[in-house]
Amino acid sequence: MKIRFLVFDIYGMGGTVRTVLNVTNYLAQSGYDIEIISVFRYRKVPFFEIDPRIKVVVLHDVVSRRKDDTSLKTRIANKLSKMKSKLIHTDDEGYHFFSLLTDIKLYNIIKTINSGILVTTRPSFNIFASKYANKEVRIIGQEHLNFSIYPEGMKKSIIKHYVKLDYLATLTDEDTKDYNELLKDGKVEVRKITNSIPNLQGVVSPLDSKTIIAAGRLVPQKGFDLLIEAFKIVNHQYPDWKLKIFGGGREKENLQDLITKYKLYNHVILMGSTQHIDIELSKASIYALSSRFEGFGMVIVEAMQCGVPVVSFDCPKGPSEIISHNEDGILVEDGNVEKFAESLMALMEDFETRKEFSEKGLESVKRFEIDNIGKIWEDIIKENTHSTNKQPINSLGGTIN
Repeated sequence: MKIRFLVFDIYGMGGTVRTVLNVTNYLAQSGYDIEIISVFRYRKVPFFEIDPRIKVVVLHDVVSRRKDDTSLKTRIANKLSKMKSKLIHTDDEGYHFFSLLTDIKLYNIIKTINSGILVTTRPSFNIFASKYANKEVRIIGQEHLNFSIYPEGMKKSIIKHYVKLDYLATLTDEDTKDYNELLKDGKVEVRKITNSIPNLQGVVSPLDSKTIIAAGRLVPQKGFDLLIEAFKIVNHQYPDWKLKIFGGGREKENLQDLITKYKLYNHVILMGSTQHIDIELSKASIYALSSRFEGFGMVIVEAMQCGVPVVSFDCPKGPSEIISHNEDGILVEDGNVEKFAESLMALMEDFETRKEFSEKGLESVKRFEIDNIGKIWEDIIKENTHSTNKQPINSLGGTIN
């Protein structure tokens, strides 16, 4: 049975790409027939490793487009690419990337799939598949965020269309409970399948570096502005410690301005993106998660896997399902910057507690290793081994490159 994963851009960085590749690489190595449908491609070389046994289909390759191509086909494609999408939900955070051109390409490829499993990885894709996928295809929608954070329009569409999915994979117990209640009148089976971690390259941190680390997209959700506010308090008492923030995004300039405003330019460093966060974690003594909300918080698991204790806001909804407060990390009242700073300082001045949290964290995160999560995916695949052999449906008269 072919298993297809529909993603935004498999060549990019970010938590969804990382978790999709953890699972698909595992399944490919286990002998499954895996295909990734990537709507976009914005990089020549993938940010994360893709197993060579995985077939990757790119619908809109931005990297390879020839700017000097003036053929009729290209001119039509260019015109369509400037027209707003009609099939992607307008509340999708990446809606502005989609167009009428990507609508046509996505609709066409979905309509040619007549068997197997299709895994969709964002709300707009879950909705799209529930509306347009052929009936013979088993659809597993993934939810990486909690229902409460979505705009009202997206909430209404989720309730209306998710009931037509075969499965909905959620990341936390609370999300599983919420979606079971919301979708109780549909056929969809809601299952908790947490994100997984691959085998990392970094060694366990010795915890002796005066370094705090954070990582993620530089967007408001991740709360790096709150982290810098907290570190301003920390810096007064511990000027010899540094904060390194890894990642890229639209908030970079604003965050740099905040660093300059507080004269932290020798103490807080925006490091840019890295393909090997595990190696960087092995050089740090504390991980700080300052998010305003999280679907899961995979980087918490990665930090704990490297033996780095975590201080995290107890934001909705993932951190509290990973961290046991004052056992293998610290959960801070959501949004309380002063308490966050105090918790950082408590660990900074107490090596023995850091060591204790590290040892307990290393044991705790074994439940998220890919060998365990991969088996859950294999169980779902085995439940859906039936497929059809009908001929592909011709739709919209072919594709436009």
